[in-house]
Amino acid sequence: MKPSQTQHQLTVHAQLMKVGLEVFPVYGDEKKGFSVDPGDLYPDIPRWVRYGSLDELFFALVNLNVGPEGQA
Repeated sequence: MKPSQTQHQLTVHAQLMKVGLEVFPVYGDEKKGFSVDPGDLYPDIPRWVRYGSLDELFFALVNLNVGPEGQA
């Protein structure tokens, strides 16, 4: 690591969300937002890349799973 780089330590809450036959890890909370990628919760990542609620994330995952494979 270069001296000018800052190393962040991130503690996230994780839970599992089942959509159809798939189970997705979900990270975050009501304050920070929710994502399936824990890296989206770093402070320097804009809030708009996260989902505002579990319902919003659930429906995004449903929409990805109802389409034909590979065409999300």
